[in-house]
Amino acid sequence: MKQIITQHGWGLNKDFWDDYKVDFLKNNWHWQDNERGYFSKNNYQSKWIKSNCKKEIRMTLCHSYGFHLMQKKILNEATHIVLINSFNNFLPVSNKRNLILRSLKRMETKIIKDETKDVLKEFIHRSFMPNDINKSFKKIFYKSLDSLNKTLLLRDLKQLYIDKDFPVFLKKDSKIIFIISENDLILDNESNHNFLDYLNKILDRKPILIKLAKQGHCLNNLNLYKILLNTFND
Repeated sequence: MKQIITQHGWGLNKDFWDDYKVDFLKNNWHWQDNERGYFSKNNYQSKWIKSNCKKEIRMTLCHSYGFHLMQKKILNEATHIVLINSFNNFLPVSNKRNLILRSLKRMETKIIKDETKDVLKEFIHRSFMPNDINKSFKKIFYKSLDSLNKTLLLRDLKQLYIDKDFPVFLKKDSKIIFIISENDLILDNESNHNFLDYLNKILDRKPILIKLAKQGHCLNNLNLYKILLNTFND
């Protein structure tokens, strides 16, 4: 049995994955999406389907902050963990730290002042650069802005400037596919690479690194199934 559980990042919802899942479903994968509930009061956390299949694949797809939102038990039981522009600590340790922290604080202030829609529109625009916003996601996203969960958005935003310990719940032999967009305007590359360095030092199995040219923090116009195909059975 081939399964996938996804977790979107901050400011997004499960519709972020709609275009990516098409090719997986065509190839008989069972796909489930976690929903944090930023655009409603509804949230949902998936569970692995029990199977006796000997060649079972349980793959998680975590985008950005989604790594921290995904249940530890799900990650611990996964055969493959795909980290897309992910991080352990969002803030870098270099001199850029204060600059990025001030940017987060400005976003926080705007949300408190009920300027949440403007914050999210700017965030989504920068997330997809240098590409345009995914058309199908854009339609759903703009409709969703009328039902924002401001409290949850603000609470999770504050988590971005809290330093976290290394995720010890990951198994030493975890098979990790680490995807980095080379034109990410949201996640500083130092934070991204610091996480990769930690994984390389701590885990017995080195992560598979995939670099994507001409892609921003949110991926667009690519076939994720084709990119990951060679990693499924390695």
